[in-house]
Amino acid sequence: MLQVLREFRVGRPQIFAGTMLLVFLAQCLWAAHSRKMSELEYRYIAAGLTSPGERAANPSPFTGLIAALPVRLTTLARKIATPSLSAALAVPRPWFLRLPFIVFGLWLGGALWWVARRLFDDEGGYVALALYCTSPAMIKSSSNIGPEIILAWSSLGLIYTAIGVAHTLYAPPKKWMPRIVILGLSIGFALATAWWSVTLVLLAFGYMMYLAPGCRRKALLVLASASAIGCVVWGIVYWLTGSAGLGLKALFSMKPGLAALGNLTFALSAWTDGYVLVFLFIAALTGYGSWPRARYFGNTAPLLTGLAAVLLFSLVPAIHIWDATLGLSFVFIFVGGLAADFLETRARRPVAWILAACFLLRTVLTVMALRGWVQNLM
Repeated sequence: MLQVLREFRVGRPQIFAGTMLLVFLAQCLWAAHSRKMSELEYRYIAAGLTSPGERAANPSPFTGLIAALPVRLTTLARKIATPSLSAALAVPRPWFLRLPFIVFGLWLGGALWWVARRLFDDEGGYVALALYCTSPAMIKSSSNIGPEIILAWSSLGLIYTAIGVAHTLYAPPKKWMPRIVILGLSIGFALATAWWSVTLVLLAFGYMMYLAPGCRRKALLVLASASAIGCVVWGIVYWLTGSAGLGLKALFSMKPGLAALGNLTFALSAWTDGYVLVFLFIAALTGYGSWPRARYFGNTAPLLTGLAAVLLFSLVPAIHIWDATLGLSFVFIFVGGLAADFLETRARRPVAWILAACFLLRTVLTVMALRGWVQNLM
């Protein structure tokens, strides 16, 4: 076992998870390379390249800032490259323009595995990560320029860092600082991507209050510190882009209705992420509802958070994002947790065979779905 950093070691679980993420990376690169750039993607790039003084309308400033990075790097490289290399770099490849979002997707997959493994041990982490790496929805979001994958990444970090902070409030304050910084960065990136993310900050605060009933004053202090860091991050993005995102009027023009409630069935929609996830989610939900042992906070939190994230963002008509992406990561953790519980019973062997068959079928269906998606947009 190779010890890379203190408290972090690379062993068989890390190598196996890394291999799965490499497969995810390969799928994202292939999709990003094969698809033509859409008009909306060019709009995000143009918004990120606009000087702050021009105050271009940009509903997601951080998305534009990230989208413009490859163009800025290419421009810089052309200034110092040879004439022949400069000519070759004149038109950046689609996969390179989308590369920052692929990195966020890869980062989200690693974070998801780390969270699920900490909660449910290796087997739960593997199931959650396998669902993520064979998810056509997450591959599409990661290989596309847009706010969805950034919001999914920051939302997962926000919620689970808040939960981690709540568990360390009984420890000495010196152990709080790393988590406060991570929580603050997650808040800042989320707010700079979409203002409505503040609703998830309130949800994270609710978890902190629930998990640390004897340290609620400390929780307030931690949240205030992290929020201050988040506001600084948002301010930096605002200074760099000259855009604050959607105005407050757009954010508070909520239109609750049956359409918003209907979005809560995102995990049961085969269009969202395939029939295999529908089957596994129904099985996990059935086990959660009928088996008292499965109803604990580790399983409840991702289920509630996934549903809440999708519902909260679907309430604001001015935010045009794919809501399902925000909830899928939490659904994968939920299914991974229930799978880990079932694998600890006498039915371990049949459950393992069912999971293996599901992932084999899901892999085939994902490849077919991605091929159809790429061909339709070529």
